[in-house]
Amino acid sequence: MSISAETKQIQQQEPQHFQKRIGSTFYKVAVYTSNTSKEHIGDKILRLAKNDIAKLATIPTDKKAAGQ
Repeated sequence: MSISAETKQIQQQEPQHFQKRIGSTFYKVAVYTSNTSKEHIGDKILRLAKNDIAKLATIPTDKKAAGQ
């Protein structure tokens, strides 16, 4: 399958939707999946969370700005 044919196939897939209310804000999320993905969604979320934590750990804090 060529790249353009693969792209068309992915674009033609209907996304799955879910809705979530957090406080007074209502979120509607469209989820697209790929048949060629090599990473499970749970693994991806865990990897993204670990990367975010690593980034936060390297951010210098200014104690004067925090009022300490």
